[in-house]
Amino acid sequence: MKIRQLLIIFKRNEGFLKSAGWMVSRPDSARWWGGVKNPEEVAITAILVQLSTWTGVEKILKILREDGLTRLVNLKDVEVKELEDLIRPVGLWKEKAKRLIEIASKVEGVGGLGKLRKTKNSRDFLLSIKGIGKETADSISLFALNNPTIPISNYVRVVLGRIGMIDPMQSYEGLREKLKMETRDDIYDLKLLYAGVTSIGRIACKKKPKCTLCPLKDECSFALSIFVCH
Repeated sequence: MKIRQLLIIFKRNEGFLKSAGWMVSRPDSARWWGGVKNPEEVAITAILVQLSTWTGVEKILKILREDGLTRLVNLKDVEVKELEDLIRPVGLWKEKAKRLIEIASKVEGVGGLGKLRKTKNSRDFLLSIKGIGKETADSISLFALNNPTIPISNYVRVVLGRIGMIDPMQSYEGLREKLKMETRDDIYDLKLLYAGVTSIGRIACKKKPKCTLCPLKDECSFALSIFVCH
């Protein structure tokens, strides 16, 4: 399957993506990321969701909004203990509280996300923050900064591997560069690709696949082999 064909299928199945928590929107909109309100909320929730469920993160996001802590300028000055108490329902809350305050402080130190976006080495900047790995950095880079990259999650490896588009054992950077090249660094296409693949991973392409639920079932050799075997 070619990537253009894949993107057409995802575009035709916006309802499927929405059911998995993704919002297809204009290329530069933060709303792709679970319908959040702005890029700052993308950055905050990208850290909160590490080893946690999106449902739990949404509840914490509402609490942080009420306290004005979805603005990085306020978040950088909050006491660690206070933030720990607010985000306690998510896993690793002690570590995440420190990460949130650090990213808020560092991003505000360079003038905010808008300024960071224009920084040549913004991805390296994010990776320099303790607790932010490549997947989180690329999530923030794509969905908050609108820079052309893509997080290489396990969903990306499994789904694109099963349809034969990638070698799932390829290195993180190798896969990231391959997908950037095949989408020609188009922000809309990169967001749609990640949202579509993640939606399929969450709903259908599990260890025990639910291929009948997948919008790719008629094009996927893995799904077709299961149907033939049964």
